[in-house]
Amino acid sequence: MIGSEFLFSLSLWFIRALISSIICLILGYLGIRALSFITTEINEFESIKGDPMATSLFLGGFFIYAGLVIYGSMVNPFFLSQSVLLGPYFNTQRLLIVVLSVLVSFIFGSIFYYIFSKLRVFNVDLDDINKSPVSIGIFLFCYEIFLGLIVYASLSIPLG
Repeated sequence: MIGSEFLFSLSLWFIRALISSIICLILGYLGIRALSFITTEINEFESIKGDPMATSLFLGGFFIYAGLVIYGSMVNPFFLSQSVLLGPYFNTQRLLIVVLSVLVSFIFGSIFYYIFSKLRVFNVDLDDINKSPVSIGIFLFCYEIFLGLIVYASLSIPLG
């Protein structure tokens, strides 16, 4: 027989992980939308519409991102205790680290895009991505994994 104290603790853990996951998923959505500002020469979302392979790659990448976020949120949610007071209940340090990690991914994404598109360090033309919706889907897929790993790491960093 499962005790009510166990069920209460399990419910609190689930709610904390759910809220942390939702916050991180919203930040991820904003990070993916911000990609459009970085990659001005690539029309990501307009190009993948109507192409089943490109769309599935985009959604697959988002599922991987969501999986990393949910795992990180289950292990280390923003909420620390069972107190109803906001200060001890909500871990603002963890939230700040996650927000900063999304900003860092944006900055690094911008730097990488600049290196590949403007400096042409590897002599590759990023405009070639625009020639195929599948290529754009793969590009988005990889960015979502990149972002997911960064957010997961920020959820896993020990504080103090």
